[in-house]
Amino acid sequence: MTFELMIYAFFVSVDRFSALHLMISRPIVIATIIGLLTGNIYHTFYIGIMLEIFGLIDVQVGTRIPREDSFVAIIMSALVGQGYFTSVSKMLLILLILLILMYVANYSEILVRSINQKIFLRYHEQDWPIVFGVFLSGIRGVLVYSLGFYVSLAILEYLGGKFKYGNNLKVYSVFLTIMLGGYLLRFLSFRSSYKYFVFMLGLFLGWLIA
Repeated sequence: MTFELMIYAFFVSVDRFSALHLMISRPIVIATIIGLLTGNIYHTFYIGIMLEIFGLIDVQVGTRIPREDSFVAIIMSALVGQGYFTSVSKMLLILLILLILMYVANYSEILVRSINQKIFLRYHEQDWPIVFGVFLSGIRGVLVYSLGFYVSLAILEYLGGKFKYGNNLKVYSVFLTIMLGGYLLRFLSFRSSYKYFVFMLGLFLGWLIA
């Protein structure tokens, strides 16, 4: 990841911890900003739309921590924006892998929230815990998002290297199917883990077909 993307990853993670409330951690915003930074906003915007609707599967209610859709959005947008791509099928495979790694990223968020809470409760009469909490939250984003990016990049290099994204109507038809599936799953009453399973099953089938 470039230095600019790492700085942005810092603020995305801070925003997820409710320190900014600027909505810069939403997938559609992430994709747009990274598209502007990489000069490839046209293709990253499609990624943002897909992942934003995907995020409707698991919304934040009260103190509940939603899945790390920012993790998936920032890595996919960075890969597409910088031209790292091979084919539709391999892109769907990377997305499938990121959805699995998202649970690890989510665990790191829960861990950092727990650390921040313990420190704040112990030193609540002092000012430094707030600054420390913001810094720790941001550093988590830089480390976790960068690690996810380079893991995905290594897989892409292993699968076939680097080349520019091409126009392919199949891409948009598959994306549209995924978006509609994710949007409909939002309104079903069963557990979100089952929704993610169905979503990833759809990605896997799309990967086989593409």
